[in-house]
Amino acid sequence: MWRKALYSSMEAAEICVLLFVLGGVSDLTLALDPRDPNVCSLWESFTTSVKESYAQPFDHVYEEKCSEPWSPNQCTRHRVTYKTLYRQVVKMDYRRRYQCCRGFYESGNKCVPRCTKECVHGRCVAPDRCQCESGWRGDDCSSSR
Repeated sequence: MWRKALYSSMEAAEICVLLFVLGGVSDLTLALDPRDPNVCSLWESFTTSVKESYAQPFDHVYEEKCSEPWSPNQCTRHRVTYKTLYRQVVKMDYRRRYQCCRGFYESGNKCVPRCTKECVHGRCVAPDRCQCESGWRGDDCSSSR
């Protein structure tokens, strides 16, 4: 009984991992193509938390026999050593972000032109520019010839 429950929970975990991976892959495939002339880019800043190493100085105080004959038998000396420590720091970084240029909107993974008025008997071929079907004319293709 417990073996069957363990098997089904392992199966569920594998399915979750598979769905997570497929979700990540689908995000990658739905990205805008930067070579598309209707795709514009901008730089955006973002912060990340990173672990950074640094050298921490330590002062070691010790006594040793003095080399000067007029000094007492023991002299205090200092030796600085460095220990590598780690700290979390927030760093600012930049990345290029792609978006549709002005006059276009994203549909799937493409930037398509936006027409303010509906192209009644035609299709939108550029921002606010309709291509009318045969026999139709006007800015929105609503007038017959």
